[in-house]
This record gives sequence, structure tokens and C-alpha cells, in this order.
Amino acid sequence: MKKLRRFFYPHLLLVLLLSACASRPPSPVVEMERPVSPGPEVIITMPSPIEQMIQRIRQNGPDIEKYFILDEDRRIIVKANVQGDVLGIGDFEVIYDLDGAEVRTSALGDFTFVVRFSARNKESGAIIEDSLIWRPVATNAGLLLSFDDVYVETWERYFDLFDRYGARVTFFLQGEYNPFAAKALNRGHDIGYHSLNHLDLRKLSRVEFYRETLGPVESFKQAGVPLSAFAYPYGFSEPWMHEILLQYFGVLRGYGVTFRLYNEDRIRSAFISSRAIDNTVIREEEDFDRLIISMLRTVKFLEGGHILPLTTHDISYAAWAISSRRLEFLLKTASELGLKFYRFSDFAQVYR
Repeated sequence: MKKLRRFFYPHLLLVLLLSACASRPPSPVVEMERPVSPGPEVIITMPSPIEQMIQRIRQNGPDIEKYFILDEDRRIIVKANVQGDVLGIGDFEVIYDLDGAEVRTSALGDFTFVVRFSARNKESGAIIEDSLIWRPVATNAGLLLSFDDVYVETWERYFDLFDRYGARVTFFLQGEYNPFAAKALNRGHDIGYHSLNHLDLRKLSRVEFYRETLGPVESFKQAGVPLSAFAYPYGFSEPWMHEILLQYFGVLRGYGVTFRLYNEDRIRSAFISSRAIDNTVIREEEDFDRLIISMLRTVKFLEGGHILPLTTHDISYAAWAISSRRLEFLLKTASELGLKFYRFSDFAQVYR
């Protein structure tokens, strides 16, 4: 019995000791704080006033009001005046090189342009050169394209070309009513009047003036063809003629070689001048392409819904005409820029 106790009690004590240790909560683990290595020093620098000015020009926002002038050689120069007084650096004159812009085409067929510009400080004369990315967006800017005289058979052959580029134009017909007028209206185009015999109206008596300008239009009216506008032969006119003809036509159109832009309100019930683009006015192919690019990019870049009137006659290689290659180049360039095609009837009441 004594031997049993000597064996049992020590083992019992060991079991009780192990049980007590198992029921005791674990001691918390204390982590030693590790030293943190210093990171790179962050330095925030603000752009200088000049850099802020250049960034603003690059953004090409609507707050920058652009305009154009014609230099001594009648080339189009697009400019902007940017206020810099709030930055304490004075005002800047910006000149954009639209003619030399680099064209980029996306996989979706969208066009963007890299436009170089120079910004001149008006006080110091210092010049900074840089570039911006121009993405033409949908606006009301567009063309008011018209054809004059009696080339109806030729015009009709190019209806499909106009459709290809979504172009709608105005044909100013000379003489009495011609069935071509109804065909043009059915294709979405517009009809204006260009006098009976294409005479210099300044040299006529009042009776002859009425006979040349208003006498034949009744035949169009009886055929159900509205006449939206009147185009002066050779572009020649006198102020008293405007007063008479605006009682019957919504718009009067002259003809010249100067680049002019209009808005919708300026075209309505008014006299406007249309820029000639005939072969004899622009003789070299390179000159034509360069001029069309310059004019059309300017119309779009200025924003604000500007409208450019352009006029020609036949579609051929004759002097008073536009060649088929030139015509397609014009339509294609306008389409790529997203310019709208306007008709005179879009702005004018018809003959009454």
C-alpha cells in the first residue's frame, strides 16, 4: 500500500500542474518597435505664370476668343489676345499656324491636328513657341456653296458627288424657268435667280432693271419652284438695287475675291459677298489646295458658327469653272472637318 501511494501521488501532482498551466491565459506577445526608414522627400512646385499661360493656350478653351486678319498678300492669319494681367505677366498675342498643322487620323477615322502657335508678350516682346492638339467638334460652322449661270447639264452629272459628301448647294439660274430646277430641289438642293441675260445692272434703266431681275421669275413661281436669293451678275450692284430686290428675295449675293465670314443673322434679309473659287481666279493646283485648307480650317477653328460663302460656275477645266478634282477636294476637306453645307433657303424667305 505504501508503494502504491509513493507512485500515485507524484503522478497526480504532475497531472494537476499540467492542467493548471493549460487553463492559464497565454501571455501577450510584445512586438518591438522597428525603426522606420525615411522615404524620398516630396517637393511640390507650382507652374510659373508663363507656364500657366502656355497651358491655358494649349487647352484651347472657349475663353480664348480667336479672330482672323488678312495680311498684305491676303493670306489668312488667325490670332487671339490672351489676358495675362491676373498672372502679373501682361497680355499676349497668339498666332496659330493652321496652314502647317499636322493631321492625324485615328483608327475610327477621326481627325486631330497638331497646331503650332507663337505667343508674344505685348510688353516685353518676348516670344514663346509651342503647339496644341485641336480636335474639331460638331458646331454650326459651315459653307454656303453656290453655282451660277446655265450649266445645268453639267451640274446634274455631279448630283451623286454632292450626295457622297452630304453636300447641299444653291444653283443660281439665269434666264427663264428650266426643268433642272425641279430636279435639283428633289435632290435637296436650292434654286436662286441670276437675272435674265446676265447684264451689268448698273448700266440699265429702271425699266430694264425690273425686266432683268423680276420679270422672268413668275415662270419659276408657276412651276412651283421657290427662289430663295438673287445673285448679281458679275457681282456688280448699287445700294438702291438692294432696297428693291430685298422686297422679293430673302438674300442678295455679290461676288468677289475677299475671304469673308458671316453668321446666320447677318445672312438673313441682307446683301453678302461670296468668295470666288473659279479656275481663273486661282490658277495653280497647289495654290487652290492651300487656299481651301486655309479657309476651311479657319472657319472651323474660330468656332462660333461662322459661315463661308463660296461661288463658282461650270464644273470643268474652263476659266470660269471649278475642275472636278478641285470640287471633290473642297467637298472632302469640308466633310473631314465636320463643316455643314448650307443653302440660301436655310436663311431666306422665298420669292413672293
